[in-house]
This record gives sequence, structure tokens and C-alpha cells, in this order.
Amino acid sequence: MADTEDTIASFFWEDLPSPDEFKQELRLWRRYWTPEKDADELPTTLSGTLKKLKVDGVEKLYPNIITIFRMVLTFSATSATVERTNSALRYVKNVYRSTMGEDRFNALVLLFVHKDIPLDYGIVIDMYARKHPRRVLIANPLSN
Repeated sequence: MADTEDTIASFFWEDLPSPDEFKQELRLWRRYWTPEKDADELPTTLSGTLKKLKVDGVEKLYPNIITIFRMVLTFSATSATVERTNSALRYVKNVYRSTMGEDRFNALVLLFVHKDIPLDYGIVIDMYARKHPRRVLIANPLSN
């Protein structure tokens, strides 16, 4: 058990708010989740654990553990998203678009990867018209 604690502490050391108190905080953490709690009350996920700590009002007692949980929740469970994004590069970055800027490139990749999100083209055209005003009124061809 001590090896696991040391491994976790060394991996997250630079990110912890108070790394020197991690082991003491871990002892308090174990005491908090003693068997006197009902099995129905115990959360089964990390996000559920964070919510329970917030509801119980003890979130401030465990800053290191809370930080570790939040960081672990940001980890990708699989590499599917990364692979899907890399395959999108082939479609977005081709010979016709080889000299685009970074902002445009990031926006196109996001649009390609998240193509299931519906867009209201009328709102997009209105935003563009407000952002780039011209002397000639830009008419929205999608509106009535």
C-alpha cells in the first residue's frame, strides 16, 4: 500500500496544492470512508465521490485528493477520440489548404470531428455580419 501511495504522490507531486501533507490527508480520507457508512450512501464513481464530498461539506478537507480526482477525470478512457481526430487531419489538411493559419485549422478540425452537433446557419451568418460590417448590407440568404 505504501508503494501505491508513493507512486501516486510522485506522479502528481507538482500539481498538488500541498504535496507535503498528502500522506496525512490520505489517512484522514480512509477514516472518513469507514464501514459505519451505509453501502447505499457510498458513491461508485469518481464524479459521484466529488459530488458526495461537496454535499457533505468536507471538500475543503481533502485538497490533494480532490485535485487528483479532478485530474484523473480529465484522462481519456480510450484512444478513440485521439485516433478520430488524427484521421480528421487527412480530410482537413490537404494540398488545397496547406497554408492556413492555426486558428482556422483548429476550427475546421473541431467542425469535422463534431459534425453531429447541429449548427444554426442563420445565427452564424448574423454573427459574421456583425463582426465584419460593410457599407453594403449583408442579407441573410437563409432568412425569409
